[in-house]
Amino acid sequence: MAGPAQARPAAPSSTRAASTGASGAFYQAEQAISVGQMLSSQSSCTATVVSSRTGSVAVTAAHCVYWPASGPMAGAFPGRGWVALDEFIPGRTGDATPFGRWQIERAWVDSRWRDTGDIAYDVAFLRIRPLNGRSVQDVVGSEGIAFTAPTAGTAITALGYPVEAPFDGRSLRRCFTSAVVVDRSSANALAMPCAMTPGSSGGPWLAGFNPGTGAGTVVAVTSFHNDDTGLLAARPLGDVGYALYQAADQAQAGAA
Repeated sequence: MAGPAQARPAAPSSTRAASTGASGAFYQAEQAISVGQMLSSQSSCTATVVSSRTGSVAVTAAHCVYWPASGPMAGAFPGRGWVALDEFIPGRTGDATPFGRWQIERAWVDSRWRDTGDIAYDVAFLRIRPLNGRSVQDVVGSEGIAFTAPTAGTAITALGYPVEAPFDGRSLRRCFTSAVVVDRSSANALAMPCAMTPGSSGGPWLAGFNPGTGAGTVVAVTSFHNDDTGLLAARPLGDVGYALYQAADQAQAGAA
């Protein structure tokens, strides 16, 4: 994650999820090239191309694109306001960027995230600028997307590009659990044991995931890591995410 890994949110009140994939192992699959690294001059996060009408929409965490002045994560940010996003690199593997480097045209976050930094609103959507006349979805495909939060006990896979040791920041990593936890004490965040470090923020949490193809449905994005418990937490997309997704997909290309 981009810094909020240092935050110490309350530990989930539920018991730990049953998991056999908490190590953040290297992962590569054809469909997963829709997941990529999102870079700025001050941070690194993860974003995912999701199915949309325009073929130009990606999802990430709000704290990856806007740093609020208040809220539980505020002390971890190096600045305040909108982050100057440089590029999105889907399907990055080491130094190889076979699917290009894409410019981020615009980002959307909920106004309540900007005003309060409340983790309940830690989701953002991006509009990716076409490259060589093609949309990003045309080039790398997309993951499905759903706005209904999964229930406790659902099998979930998390993907991301963690940058801090022991990870290299250039490879897609994977954690998975056979039974995700719903943390009632943290705005109903989803949680699972996972060792992924900063840089994984904004990465997709996928239901119905096929590890052979990398195809699944994004239901949440990585929000923060509780270093005391080892649980990675994610913000379900919900109604907040749906409104932002609609705004990103319906905006005219090039609109400010």
